Amino acid sequence: MRIEETTHEHAKSAQVFTYDADYDVDTRAITWSARVRRGTDAEWRLDGSIPLTSPGIATVAEEAVRDAVVAQIDALQGDGVSV
Repeated sequence: MRIEETTHEHAKSAQVFTYDADYDVDTRAITWSARVRRGTDAEWRLDGSIPLTSPGIATVAEEAVRDAVVAQIDALQGDGVSV
């Protein structure tokens, strides 16, 4: 499944990041991969997995992926990405 391009304002710096993501849901987890960029900076990838601890989580997979991507963006500091 796909999350179309959207923006997120970094929690601490207020810098605006753009991302889109692809995700899959199976019986054990939601796996996702996002392409992220800040302004005209080069694009980079964030990846993750969300364990399915309840069958109901799959019904809110898109929201769970959005939350996971945003959490990783908000955690960015250093590693070539200064916020």
